[in-house]
Amino acid sequence: MTFFDDLIKEIREFIEHLNNKGQIRTFHERNVTPWASGGKRNIVLKSDMGVELGNPSDESTSFLVCTNRVDLVQDSVIRLEGPDIGECKNRHLPFGKIVLIGGRGFHEENCCERYREMELLRYDLSLKGYMIKAVSQVMREWSRVSKKAVSDRFSFSTLGGALINLYKSLEYIDAVEVLFVSSSPEAVRRIRGFGEQVMRYIGAMRKLSEPHLLDCDSCEYRDVCDDVGELRAMRNTMKKTI
Repeated sequence: MTFFDDLIKEIREFIEHLNNKGQIRTFHERNVTPWASGGKRNIVLKSDMGVELGNPSDESTSFLVCTNRVDLVQDSVIRLEGPDIGECKNRHLPFGKIVLIGGRGFHEENCCERYREMELLRYDLSLKGYMIKAVSQVMREWSRVSKKAVSDRFSFSTLGGALINLYKSLEYIDAVEVLFVSSSPEAVRRIRGFGEQVMRYIGAMRKLSEPHLLDCDSCEYRDVCDDVGELRAMRNTMKKTI
């Protein structure tokens, strides 16, 4: 499976552009101090909240991209564009998150199932004083960090390191890289465009997996299949079987 590879290269160019402008801080998972588990009732009430990430009144986007080419992913690297959690002055930060994943055995038949498995994995994240409050179907993620966790120096590198270890618990994942964006709503909106491309690819694959819905003339994803060779081949194969 290679149809995300060009998009990953675009994201890489975007990261390098920010890095060349001195707008990115880089961390490595091996240097991140492990954070205590939150247990089964890890709830952060508004009265206990230190910082909120991606509140509906702020900008938020969260998505992941996967590839069989592990060389396209800088394993265990965490990057941050914007203020860290402990540097937040008004208790609210816009929140952008891109997770780049390199693994084995991704192909057209299993990509939808694996993508869903990876997306749902974030609900298994358990960090003391950190709570995912809501996740919607439009690439938004809303979370809270408690006052105590902020005081104890919970950071984006803490969150990124935990995410890297969580994704690597799946046997087919070998490399994980994370980018966080918190500088401004405009900066988060800039990376949303990458996520919208991902969602169109995934949407096209989901529709291709349901042959009874395979009407190419009226399909809203026809342009995606026409542009991406692997999806086009998958579409043609499916059409021959119905």
